[in-house]
Order: sequence, then structure tokens, then C-alpha cells
Amino acid sequence: MAGPDARQACVSNSVDWYRSVSRAHGLGGAIENGVWTCRAAMPPYYSNAVTVSRSGVDAQLDVLRDLVGAVAPPFTVKDSHALLDLAPLGFHVLFDAQWIRLAEGAVTAVAGGWGRVTTPRELERWEETWRAHGSPAATRVFVPALLDDESVAVLAAERAGEIVAGAVANRSTAVVGLSNVFAAEGEADRRFAEAVAAVRRFAPGVPVVGYERGDALRRALREGFQAVGSLRIWLREH
Repeated sequence: MAGPDARQACVSNSVDWYRSVSRAHGLGGAIENGVWTCRAAMPPYYSNAVTVSRSGVDAQLDVLRDLVGAVAPPFTVKDSHALLDLAPLGFHVLFDAQWIRLAEGAVTAVAGGWGRVTTPRELERWEETWRAHGSPAATRVFVPALLDDESVAVLAAERAGEIVAGAVANRSTAVVGLSNVFAAEGEADRRFAEAVAAVRRFAPGVPVVGYERGDALRRALREGFQAVGSLRIWLREH
């Protein structure tokens, strides 16, 4: 898989993850004219819209124009193909990133000490650690209903009974997504490699995909991922 097909697999997996999060929170969501949207307040770090298709930009803009009238700011839009100009709708660019896919035949670490979170209390501990390592959130993001989703695995590494690293895997038809990776200070490189291995163990034999930027992107590329396309996050603050 290469080029546009690889990017589209990443996009589709991202939409599947949004569906899982939205469903766990009891929220709606649907695809209309190439855009997945949710008109209720999404959890922190999650957009109210994710573009799916590369084509039909005018129709996508119509959907987003309607969303602006229905959703109170602040909220974000994930422009999955980095094709839209949302400035006229009152948005500004929050950040750019790259979709990534693990190269065929890439060798990854052994996920020693990693396991799947299975209880609400374990999930609460996991999220507390996730917040402490760079993802502050005033409300719960990872709610217990996620544990009932067979396509999702919340993964944790422990040391001396304490969670020191974590990640989330979400399985789609053809790929598995890696997201929400965190680790104790000074362990980011090693724990990222282990997280990839843990995700591969959850969904053996299928490509691992995701998106990253900055240092996290450079880390992923060192571990054998390939950048397969750009995306852009737009923020409407007022």
C-alpha cells in the first residue's frame, strides 16, 4: 500500500476511532458529503468534524459552514487531506501533521511488560498518567464504555505497580491505529517502540498507522514509519 491508498487507510482508521470515542460518550456522528461530523460537545482533543474524502471540497465547505452555525466554539476540524481553507469561516491553523504508516518488514521492539487495560479503575489510573505526561484535560476522555469496544485496546506498561507508559490501538478492516502514546520522562524512544510492538500484538499481520508531528514524528520515522500525507487541524475559537 502506498500513496493515496495509504493516506486514505489512515483517514478511515481515524474516523473509526472518532466513532468509537463518540459512541463511548453517548454522542452521535455521521458522514455527510465526505465529512464526519458530531454536533455535540466532543471530549478534549477531539474534533467536531473530520474530512474523509479528497474530492467534493465545495460540498465539504457547505457541511462545515452549517456546523459553524450549530456548534458553539471553541471546536476544531481535522482537515485530513490538508485541502481546505477555513479562514473565511473563522478558523485558524492549530497545527499541521503527517499521516504515518509502518513500513513493510519493519522490525520493532518486544512489548515486554505491556498489557491491556481491562477495568474502569485501571482505565482511570491510565488516564491520570496520560494527563500527567502532557495531555491535560478537565473532563474524562477515556470512559469505561471504551473497554467494551472490541476494536479498541487501551495499553499500559507498568513498573513497580505504577503505569509508566501507555498507548491506544484501534482496529479497522485493513489497518490498526496507534495513538495517545505517552511515557515517563527520558523513556519516550524506548516506550514508543514498545507501544508499536504492543499494537502489533493486538492486531497481528495488519499495517500500523497513525499521525504525528514534531519530535513524535521524528521518533516514528526512526522506528520505521513512513510519512504518507499531510493533515491540518483548524481551530475556531470565537
